[in-house]
Amino acid sequence: MPRKQDVTRWISMALVAFGIMAACLSSLFLLYGGGNWQRAAQSQASSLSATVVSELVGTSHYQLTQTQRGMSLPVALAKVFRLPISDPLAMLTSELPAPAGPNLPAVSAQGSLMTSLAKWQAKSHHVELGWLPDESTQSSIQTINGNPGINVVSPEWLQLWSPTGIVKNYSNPAVIKYAHQHHIAVWAMFDNQYSATLTHALLTNQAARAQAVQAVAAAVRTDHLDGVNIDFENLYSSDQAAFTQFVQALHQALAKEHAVLSVDITPDIVPLQDNAAYFHAGLAAAANYVVLMAYDEHWSGDSVPGPVADVPWVTRAVNDLLDTGVPADQLILGLPSYTQFWHVYPDGSVSSQALADSAVPGILASHHSTGTWNAQLGVYYARYPLSTGYEEVWYPGPRTWTDKLNLVSSNGLAGVAVWSLSLSNAHIWSTVVNALRQSIS
Repeated sequence: MPRKQDVTRWISMALVAFGIMAACLSSLFLLYGGGNWQRAAQSQASSLSATVVSELVGTSHYQLTQTQRGMSLPVALAKVFRLPISDPLAMLTSELPAPAGPNLPAVSAQGSLMTSLAKWQAKSHHVELGWLPDESTQSSIQTINGNPGINVVSPEWLQLWSPTGIVKNYSNPAVIKYAHQHHIAVWAMFDNQYSATLTHALLTNQAARAQAVQAVAAAVRTDHLDGVNIDFENLYSSDQAAFTQFVQALHQALAKEHAVLSVDITPDIVPLQDNAAYFHAGLAAAANYVVLMAYDEHWSGDSVPGPVADVPWVTRAVNDLLDTGVPADQLILGLPSYTQFWHVYPDGSVSSQALADSAVPGILASHHSTGTWNAQLGVYYARYPLSTGYEEVWYPGPRTWTDKLNLVSSNGLAGVAVWSLSLSNAHIWSTVVNALRQSIS
């Protein structure tokens, strides 16, 4: 006779499987213009699966691995219960264009740093993306040259300007030409001014959405862009369906231009509760790549200091996306090249300043401070006194980069993206390359 705990576990897993199947079925209607009852069904199914799974999180029945993963939770459940749907995501992608690769030429090898990165790219075919601020031609070229090894740059050139779908285009032909001459693809970043109200107005107006799609596609065609990176943040959860449909429409338009579409998303606050503005499986089906912005675990608005992106937190975020329908070969891991310095005052209040990782050694030296390795978090920690309280910082080391890049190699992810090139430099990239060498040795 099975133990009571086993029976409970089997029942829970069966309910999870039912919830996932229901969510997948209703997601078909969500992506293809279903009515209110279909959206309600998706909401109910998501709630059911999220509720049951949340009871398993933190128990022995739910383990997040930090090494090689076997299969995602939906696929595992399908196999255990012999469900007819072994690949739930296929239900979402069967009528969508097949994702295209980045069509990136190999990076030329110039020097040992470039040779190492080119070797890794040749073996893994990974995307090495760096976000680039909208700067002058000279500054942009200097930034690109200061970060050798990238094969994709994403400059901040496209911006949603009005709720009617007007898109401002700040593309720089000279930078595009220089990047192409150096075998670097250009995926212009398309942002929403990080305004939820502006984005809601756009997404709820079908004509405005079409106008924005046409404007972005025209920019790609006119400026010879290789792709677009959508960075719509601070969205209302209620706009989930409309945003997914908008991404799908843009992808279809860009496919005609032979251009790549990637979409940036933030980690879930609660793992496996894919119920905020970013519908993971839907966005993966509607774009070529999903870029996980795996940073700001603790950010400038937090009242409690902490690391920007410690290794366990990043690992959970990666696993969560894989478990909620993002194929590994479409997932790009976003990494920060900055660190928060936290000033803790005598009354317990805090303030912080984000600085480039390369600035950390000099700041610690000026305070005669050294960091200690925190094996649990996979980062270094330092603390030193100030005239008003003290300052503390969690910052990455070579092992941090190695552990995070191992997530890319062990899970078969599409590559990495660094925010941002203006905060990075050749030293940081050399650290990345050293970590990449270990991953292919």
